Amino acid sequence: MPLEGIRALVLTHAWMGTFCTKLLGLSGAEVIQIEARQRPDGWRMGYAAPMPEALRQVPTAQHAWNCSGFYNSANLNKQAITLDLESPEGRDIFRRLVPFADVVAENFSSGVMGKLGIDYDSLCAIKPDIILCSMSAFGATGRHRDFVGNGGTMEPASGMSSLLGYEDGQPLNSGAMYPDPVSGYLGFTAIVTALFHRLRTGEGQHIDLSMQESNHTLVGDAALEYALTGNVRRRLGNRHMTFAPHGIYPARGEEQWVALAAESEEQWRTLCEIAGHPQWAADARFVDNAQRKANEVPLDREIAAWTADQARDALADQLSEAGVPAAPVLDANEVAADPGFSERGLVQDVTHPEAGTWRQMAVPYRFSRTPMRVTRPSPVLGEHSAEVFERYLGIGRAEYEELVSKGVSGTNPPD
Repeated sequence: MPLEGIRALVLTHAWMGTFCTKLLGLSGAEVIQIEARQRPDGWRMGYAAPMPEALRQVPTAQHAWNCSGFYNSANLNKQAITLDLESPEGRDIFRRLVPFADVVAENFSSGVMGKLGIDYDSLCAIKPDIILCSMSAFGATGRHRDFVGNGGTMEPASGMSSLLGYEDGQPLNSGAMYPDPVSGYLGFTAIVTALFHRLRTGEGQHIDLSMQESNHTLVGDAALEYALTGNVRRRLGNRHMTFAPHGIYPARGEEQWVALAAESEEQWRTLCEIAGHPQWAADARFVDNAQRKANEVPLDREIAAWTADQARDALADQLSEAGVPAAPVLDANEVAADPGFSERGLVQDVTHPEAGTWRQMAVPYRFSRTPMRVTRPSPVLGEHSAEVFERYLGIGRAEYEELVSKGVSGTNPPD
C-alpha cells in the first residue's frame, strides 16, 4: 500500500484527528493510537455510557466503550495503546517510542503538547526528522489560539453557517460537523506532503493546521467576493446563484425528495417535455434562464406540484438518462446500501471483536498500482499495549502488568 513502512504515533481523538490518521492507516501506514485510561477518546462515549440498543443482544458486546459506532467508524486500520502522559512513566515510554516513528499527530487544544513536554522542539531533540501534525480549532498562533472548538463551532466561526439556510431564515449549521472531515482530509494531505518533502530533503517539519482555516476552503469564493466587492452573499437554500430551476423537490411518499437542475436551455426544454408541461417553456415567466431566476418562487411551485406525484428513483433515472442533472436524495442507510459504493469498496462489512459485523466507510479513493484496503477493525481500548511495548521497547509481561497496576496502561477503566 502507498504508505507501507511509515509509522505514526497519534494522540488524536474525536473526529478531525482520528479521521486524518484513519486515512494514514488505510494508506498502509502503521498507526498506533494512544489514549489514557483516565481519559479515553470522547467518541467512545465514556465508561458510563449504555450499550447501544442495536448491540444489546450481541453476545460479544461486553463493554459499551468498545462498541461506540462513532469511534469504530473513525479508527479502522489502527493499533491502540493506553498511556498516561501525565505520569513520568507514561511520558518516558512515549519518548522511547518516538525514535521508531515517522509521524506524530495530535488534535489537542493549542499548548497541551508543550505542557506535556512533548512539543515539536522536544520531539526533534529525540528524532530530528520527525513530522508533527498539530490540528486545533484556530491554530497555534493568532489571538484565538487558546480557544477550543469542534466542527459545530467552526461552521459559524469560518463563515460557513452564514451561507447555510433559506433566504428568509436564520443561518444554520449543516448538522454533520462538516469541518471535522474536511480538516482531516487536509491534515492527511499535509502529512503526505511533509513525508515527500522529507524524502527529498531529509527534513521533518511541524504542521500547524487550523480547523477554521481548513473550512475556509468551502467558503473561499464567498470570502473573495466580499473582499473584492464588499458584497455579503445571501443564503440561497438549495438554489443556485445563476441557474433556475435548481433545488430539491418532493417526490411521492413520506420524506422522499429528488434533486434536479437545468443548467442550459436544452435541459430546461427536456425537463418540460418529461414533466408533460410543454407550456412551461412558452410561459413568459420561464422563457429563459434570466426570467426563470427572476420568477423562481412560482417556478419551484410548479415543479414541486409535478414531482410530488412521481416515484423518486424512477424520476431521477429518467431525467439523468435524458441529460438533465438529477439524483435521489438518500438517507444514511440508503447511502450505505448503494451498490456503487460497495463495488468501489467505499462501504465495506467490517467485523469488530465486540460489536460484530457492520457496514463501515472505508477507502474513499483508489490508486491503480497501490490498492488500499481495510486490514483491521477499530481497536478496543488498549488492545495492543502489551504487544507494542514488547515489540519496540522490549517490555515484558511482568513490567507491563506493573504499568497496569500503576494506571499507566491497561485495557479497562481506572480503578
